[in-house]
Amino acid sequence: MQPIDLVTAYQDAWTAGDLDRAATFLAPDFTFEGPGARFSSPVEFLPFLTRFRSRIGSGWRQVAAFGDADEVLVMYELRGPDGQALPRTVDHFVVRDGRIAAETLVFDTAAFADAMAAAPPAR
Repeated sequence: MQPIDLVTAYQDAWTAGDLDRAATFLAPDFTFEGPGARFSSPVEFLPFLTRFRSRIGSGWRQVAAFGDADEVLVMYELRGPDGQALPRTVDHFVVRDGRIAAETLVFDTAAFADAMAAAPPAR
């Protein structure tokens, strides 16, 4: 599987709520860095991802993606609880030995918070 396909499969899994499948794409020494959060293993990261996933709608829309044998950069939109598009997000992934070794997440935290505050409560 090419790195861009691996990252797409990972995104498909976690945004659909299949966190067990998403975990299979992460290397044992996976690291995550994002606004206000850093993790140094899948064991630390997955509860965070589970909580985040519970706050949003299902699915994602890829805006752009490119990469090479070791790195992938993806710009995408998530959906809010009522299906509205949330502000665009950019993720940089490092892939090693067929697994995601690192993820760096970048997004406008204020715009995301505003969009989530405007959404009706999750059902």
